[in-house]
Amino acid sequence: MPKLGMRTRIILLFIIVSIGGLVLLNNVFQSKHEIIHNSLGKMELSSRLRELKLHSREDSLKAESLMKDFNSTKAVLITSLGDSRIATSVVLFLIIVISSTIFIFVICRLSKPLKELKRATEQIRQGDFSVHLPETGIPEMKELKNSFNVMSRELETTQTRLLVAEKEMIWKDLSRILAHEIKNPLTPIQLVVQRLEERLEADCDTIKELLPESISIISQEVDNLQLLAQDFSNYAKVNQPNTEELSPALSIREIVKSYVQNYQINLDLSDTLTIRFDKTHFYQVITNILQNAIDASEPDKAIDIRLYKERSYAVLSIKDLGKGIESKDLPRIFEPYFSKKSKGTGLGLALVKRLCEANGAIIRVKSKPAEGSEFTLIMEDVEK
Repeated sequence: MPKLGMRTRIILLFIIVSIGGLVLLNNVFQSKHEIIHNSLGKMELSSRLRELKLHSREDSLKAESLMKDFNSTKAVLITSLGDSRIATSVVLFLIIVISSTIFIFVICRLSKPLKELKRATEQIRQGDFSVHLPETGIPEMKELKNSFNVMSRELETTQTRLLVAEKEMIWKDLSRILAHEIKNPLTPIQLVVQRLEERLEADCDTIKELLPESISIISQEVDNLQLLAQDFSNYAKVNQPNTEELSPALSIREIVKSYVQNYQINLDLSDTLTIRFDKTHFYQVITNILQNAIDASEPDKAIDIRLYKERSYAVLSIKDLGKGIESKDLPRIFEPYFSKKSKGTGLGLALVKRLCEANGAIIRVKSKPAEGSEFTLIMEDVEK
């Protein structure tokens, strides 16, 4: 025999209570109806008053007796009607009380597990898949909690597998990128060493002529290796930002000082804006975007830096007139290791993206091939 659902049981319970109350009322009314019917039968005796002539003492005594019967019947009728009203009120009150009690009981039985489910789903939303609910309550709620627990365990297992797969994929990508990037500076170093070995075997007296150039090449490639290591280190070390109120215009002017001697940079900065940003992160964001613009531009092409207010935001624009970016590459420029440059790790703009997200800023880019690129940084203005 199939189990009755919660809704079916509640409906049946209300029907039973309602029918029981109606049956009780019907019995009360039947009992009172008989009393009233009998009383009305007695009241018909009052018609005899009209037959009496009231000329004799006997007629007077009969009339007096009939009046007494009439008053007695009237009192019984009034009492019966009062009792009926009281009984009706009591039965209706009992129905309301019982129905309300059932309703409150059902709500309490449902609200507690629903609150537990709400808290559990909030934990799931925050990434805690280890949450487990006690499988108690009505059958339907037990089934729901059981399904939730099964889902939670499956999500936890899936998350563990995904984390393992993601780590493996990251290590594979990192190994591939590192192998490729390290190979570039190692190749010229190897060629220089081979050349020195050949000259050492053939004519060791002339080896001094090659030493300055060889040392220079080796030194340059070692610098490239150090730069490569620093890029990977910076990308891996995006810590919790230590935000503070700072003037972006003042910080940009300080950063640009070391560039204006060799590059044409036009500044249009609003000094009234104040933002909350980690000072070191802000420096890294601006220098990476600016260096990217310099690498993409010809030496005689200017780079425009604008800082202005738009509604309640401070907007920073860094625009170059360089080679631009192909439309198919635009969605990928913030991906780690993606780069179209002959040199570099492809981590600069990925680092910029991470730093902006860590400080609650938004970064956007517009670009067209042969027309240049514009990077826009949107930050909340503290002053508003």
